Amino acid sequence: MKKLYYVVRVLPLLVLLLLTGPLLAQNRTITGKVTTAENNETLPGVTVVLKGTTIGTGTNPDGTFSLSIPAAGGTLVFSFVGYLTKEVALGTSTNVNVVLSQDAQMLAETVVVGYGTQKASNVTGAIAGVTAKEIEERPVNRIENALAGQMPGVTVQTVTGEPGAELQIRVRGTGSINASNEPLYVVDGVPVENLRGINPTDVANIEVLKDAASAAIYGSRGSNGVVLVTTKRGKKGKAKLQFSGYTGVQTLERRIDMMTPEQWIKQRQEGVDEAWVNRGKTSAVNKPYKASDPMEYRAKELNIPLSTPNPTYMYDPRWAYGTDSLDYVDWQDAVFRKAVMQQYQIGVSGGSDDFSYNVNGSYLDQDGIFVGTNLKRATLRANFDARIRKGIKLTMTLAPSTEWSSLGRVDGKDNQAMNAVQMPPVSQKGAGVLVGAQPFPAYAWSGRYISPVAVMERSDINTTRTRLNANMGLNVDIYKGLQLQLLGAMDNNYLNDQQFFPTNTSRDWATATYVGQLSRARLTQGSGTRYLFQSVLNYTRKLGDHSVNAIAGYSVERFRNDGSVQEFTPLPNDWSPFVNRNNATPSISDFQAPDINWLLSYFGRVQYDYKEKYLVSASLRRDGSAKFGQPWGYFPAVSVGWRVSSEEFMRGITAISDLKLRASYGVTGNNRIPSNAQFSILASTNYSLNGVAQTGFAPGSYKNENLGWERTGSFNVGFDFGMLSNRIQISADAYNRRTKDLLLRAPISSITGYTTSWQNVGDIRNQGLEVGINSQNMVGAFTWGTSFNTSYNRNEVLALDYNNTPIVAGFSNLTQIIQVGQPLNAFLLYDVVGVYKTQEEVNNSPRMSGTKVGDSKYRDVNGDGIITEADRTIVGNPQPKFIFGITNNFTYRNFDLSFLINAQQGGQIYSMIGRSIDRPGMGYLYNKLAKWENRWQSEEIQGDGMTPSINATTGAYYDTRWLYSSDYIRLKNITLGYNLPKLKYYDRARFYVAVENAYIWHKYSGGFTPEAANNEGGDYGGYPQARTFTLGFNVTL
Repeated sequence: MKKLYYVVRVLPLLVLLLLTGPLLAQNRTITGKVTTAENNETLPGVTVVLKGTTIGTGTNPDGTFSLSIPAAGGTLVFSFVGYLTKEVALGTSTNVNVVLSQDAQMLAETVVVGYGTQKASNVTGAIAGVTAKEIEERPVNRIENALAGQMPGVTVQTVTGEPGAELQIRVRGTGSINASNEPLYVVDGVPVENLRGINPTDVANIEVLKDAASAAIYGSRGSNGVVLVTTKRGKKGKAKLQFSGYTGVQTLERRIDMMTPEQWIKQRQEGVDEAWVNRGKTSAVNKPYKASDPMEYRAKELNIPLSTPNPTYMYDPRWAYGTDSLDYVDWQDAVFRKAVMQQYQIGVSGGSDDFSYNVNGSYLDQDGIFVGTNLKRATLRANFDARIRKGIKLTMTLAPSTEWSSLGRVDGKDNQAMNAVQMPPVSQKGAGVLVGAQPFPAYAWSGRYISPVAVMERSDINTTRTRLNANMGLNVDIYKGLQLQLLGAMDNNYLNDQQFFPTNTSRDWATATYVGQLSRARLTQGSGTRYLFQSVLNYTRKLGDHSVNAIAGYSVERFRNDGSVQEFTPLPNDWSPFVNRNNATPSISDFQAPDINWLLSYFGRVQYDYKEKYLVSASLRRDGSAKFGQPWGYFPAVSVGWRVSSEEFMRGITAISDLKLRASYGVTGNNRIPSNAQFSILASTNYSLNGVAQTGFAPGSYKNENLGWERTGSFNVGFDFGMLSNRIQISADAYNRRTKDLLLRAPISSITGYTTSWQNVGDIRNQGLEVGINSQNMVGAFTWGTSFNTSYNRNEVLALDYNNTPIVAGFSNLTQIIQVGQPLNAFLLYDVVGVYKTQEEVNNSPRMSGTKVGDSKYRDVNGDGIITEADRTIVGNPQPKFIFGITNNFTYRNFDLSFLINAQQGGQIYSMIGRSIDRPGMGYLYNKLAKWENRWQSEEIQGDGMTPSINATTGAYYDTRWLYSSDYIRLKNITLGYNLPKLKYYDRARFYVAVENAYIWHKYSGGFTPEAANNEGGDYGGYPQARTFTLGFNVTL
């Protein structure tokens, strides 16, 4: 093992020496040996470098080295992972023996766990984390971005590129149907709803609790994992001022390949011509109309004046390609732009024995790549720690933040990202990108949609989000090893969203008789406040080789949410709409009744170790929630560990520096459902009284007084392995996570008068494997480190309601199904196997009634010779089987370079935006994907064999033509930095350039990105992601 390691370690340095050969003339040779301070063992692979040069070598398997250096003086630097670096001034010496000591700080490294910290080497659960250094080295404006590709078992998806949007995090798969699948977020010990408004540079470290043994201490909210965020606090020492910032340019990461104006007009005319011929065959007089007959048919047969626009089947020669009456529009060029973003942060920290502080402020200004969108955010976080007297410490955090955004309606069905793709690439002369908006009428031959550019630029949509997070704690040392920790916290969120759409953005603007008649204003306001009081007793004791840590705690949380929505139309005019609304009658007024909920909790945990070799941890939490008819739930967990490397029989195996085996089992819960789920809620309804229609209220849902917790039992086994003084570290886990008593809106008997009720029915299992590998490949003047992680997850529905009745899901309940034996939200579709190329093929193949040549050909799943609803089949699911991430970090002298690649494999995505515009019959009004250039046109021109005729009869069906693989490999980040030489004026100064979302490889042509799943695997046109080029700096004084 030592010989192999020696070859791998020393070979690159030998190459380096060859490059410096000319410098070796008149050199002297230094020899010596390196040993360890702990046991006087020789240490192979230590990097030995002449300070200030690239001259270096590595120690041999017996710890010896030989290095030729210039004759005069010099200092040798000895470094090895896990040991303190040592410098030795040479003078005239030619023989140097060095003793290296282990790095105590690294040995004592701790991780944050629920309600405390734990020595990293003693952890028996499945925990992954990132540090402040990993966050600060990249320009990220949301904390979640720092987790992408960094942890096994943790999936971070950017489902929308909207500035400031939250990212979707999944820990070990999806375990719930109707309840939330988001993890619990805890910031500085306080559970919060989300991470919005937290500046990434405020973060000291992030830990993700993945298994139940780690997360069960959070009980009813731990089923989906727990994300623990610890912010920076002051340390003893002189005040340090830190200033950092970056500025960058964002561009569209990837376009959708659509038809050109010439291609679109050609297929439009082809479709109209064919439709006329078909229409003539079925007309009342059965006249065989030709493509040249439409105008005559309208005038003579239908008695419709030629001047009346009824364009569905009308051919208009003014819209022939190449005429002077058209403008050609590339809508993706029109709505997507190069957008500037910048962020700056300033902070000061320091302290004494009695008082420490860390205060940070930040400001972000980000224009969106979609025209008319932007985000501004200001944050402040002030952390204070004060020792009131010996044994009594006061902590305080004050963290206000405000976001101002104008984001419009870009995401989702019929919104502007979708409209930008579906708009025909032509418009009447002079209208250009303002087609359909005043003063240009919408010409129905090319659709009646209004320009997304006009909507975004003329609308006034402003959202303000204000957040105040504050907490105060008191830590009292009661007795030796016994501490009382009191914590009170508040998290207040306020939303004010104002939307105004003036008359000149309506496609019917020409019908308005006065300005403001078609204008619409919408005001949405909401607030949410969470209060927490928490009391924890923490006891730590070490007796000889035995160590014990125990906590016992109590907490109470109160939640209140209020909200209202008002819409106004018409308005008196288009000026100052949110003043003029006072003079208008609301068309909609919806004031939400206060939503109030409580959570009462008791919890405890005991951790024991013997010689840090045999490790045991057990916890229990009891939660009571007002959401449930059965309010109390119990959530136990136990874990064990065995550090095999500390056994006597391992002492001779020097290559293995650490080996720990782990196993755990625990139960967690999920309570993320509406607070009123157990009750029968009144709903608005219409009824007749004395023959007059009346509006009233009636019970809208069936109550369930027995509603209880959703519970997840999780079993985990794993190991942590280190070799070559932990220069290579491997962590692996296998888990089986089973969720029972699903919180599900299940169908109930119609004799109750209702259709569904919240029930505890169903069972889902996630099981998988995770591997993480960290290695220091090279150390010394040139360093190279690698972090790799991969995970596999298999999801299966084991039970549903009492009859295991499948649940239809997806868009309009027509694309997906939840069924026993299948992954959650499996795609249930007609499976396209080609196109009916000839009439003979139609006659001799299974088909639907009315099928014609050029239609899509579906697989006859049940083999009955006809295609019916029964032939819809499961063809995939949205959950990837594998996720990967790899980071490489290089340093050479003052330069550093890193790149991050993340990937996923094994899932599917359904392009709802593609199906909406890209199906037969819709091409008269919308643009299409470029693949339609290879459509079936005739028995002689059969196309690619998969794209049907423009007038095929299968356009209404949901089939696999819009089902794509969601596999991708993304070069997520590249960062190149340079650290200025240290001077007395500053502690550190680093400048860097970075590219975020540098490149992506995938086969998803139906949308912008395979991550854009707006609804569990369906993409209805999300705000696309940006590729960002940034220049930044970090300076510490």
